[in-house]
Amino acid sequence: MRKYEQKKLIQIALYVLQKTGGIDYYHLFKILYFAELKHLAKWGEKIISDTFYALDYGPVPTLLYDVVKGYNIPNTDLLELFSDNVLFAGKDAPNVLLPKCEADMNYISKSEIEALDASINENAHLTFGQLKEKSHDDAWYEAYHHLNGSNVISPISMAKVSGADEATLEYIREQIELEQALA
Repeated sequence: MRKYEQKKLIQIALYVLQKTGGIDYYHLFKILYFAELKHLAKWGEKIISDTFYALDYGPVPTLLYDVVKGYNIPNTDLLELFSDNVLFAGKDAPNVLLPKCEADMNYISKSEIEALDASINENAHLTFGQLKEKSHDDAWYEAYHHLNGSNVISPISMAKVSGADEATLEYIREQIELEQALA
């Protein structure tokens, strides 16, 4: 993950925390997942460069998950960026994340704000159980049961569950092939 993508990931998380006034990381991960679904279906583009994995309680953005858990990601500044911008609420609410500063909106496009705001409005108030049930969609199921060979949730599957049309799905396929060719 390039330096810009690392900074953007943290700024996106900060934006959600700022808009919600602070939220537990389970809700943060699900808000990001549902925003990603919306953005992929409408624009054929991901919001964050992180990969979503299917875990028992639903999808999580892998690198952000690891950083929240305190793991240093080799060859990145993610843990430092996270620590500089986000803090845990404390002993009474150890899973709640709070923003230390405002998000730098230069990292977030209007279309991403639209998807993030919609996801915040739809999901921030849901219970753990409701979010778990909602996030156990077909894209999660496919990855969780390794139907595609791993527990990585495919952007194509994510776009499909959000109702993307065939042209958008083809565009996403082409972008994935291009990324793989350039890697």
